[in-house]
Amino acid sequence: MKFKTLTLAALIALSVNAEAAQIQSASATFTGTLTDFNTFDGYVLPQNNVTSLDLGNGISMTSSEFSTVGQNAFGLDQNGLWTTEGNSNRDGNFVSTDFTGIGRITFNFNAAMQNVGIFANQSQIFGVNNSLQLFAFDINGNVLESFTSSIDTDVDGYDEGKFVGFARSTADIYGFALENVSSNNGSFVADNLLVSSVPEPESYAMLLVGLGAIGAVARRRRAK
Repeated sequence: MKFKTLTLAALIALSVNAEAAQIQSASATFTGTLTDFNTFDGYVLPQNNVTSLDLGNGISMTSSEFSTVGQNAFGLDQNGLWTTEGNSNRDGNFVSTDFTGIGRITFNFNAAMQNVGIFANQSQIFGVNNSLQLFAFDINGNVLESFTSSIDTDVDGYDEGKFVGFARSTADIYGFALENVSSNNGSFVADNLLVSSVPEPESYAMLLVGLGAIGAVARRRRAK
């Protein structure tokens, strides 16, 4: 019994750890609740002492400097241009930042999320290695995970970027932030915020595989 219990714990831990990951992908890697910002039309945040904007679905957004929610066109220097035309990853209005130095936009969730991601790109000045820092926060605002992503797209491209975010082993994300790393024109854009509060089918499949392996070990031990 002790062997079986330890094996079960090890396999469950293995499946959980395999599920947790930082996301940097050409497109969305999971399904969930989508916020596309198309219902907003150039709302500047913060303004008139308002620092938080309700996006619906229990999600709000804050910005450390001026951001435009519902932007329709934005130049990204060496990384091309974003428009409302979009592509298979995003279309319509989006969020743009006007950060002269290091700045951050944060999405806060009323309920815990397991998977969080957004399609993004950044202003890239020739010869400057600008990057974005991604953060996942717990219910108390403590950092759960963070990583740096450098996005490099075609200077003549339109609406290009990366899907970046976090896939956690449990639903414990209450905040998600993007912050520019460089103080040289730290502007960036983001669209199609995607969140999911339930485990993906793949995690259930991995757990079933683990349980199957436990059964096989137990049968072999009984046969000896």
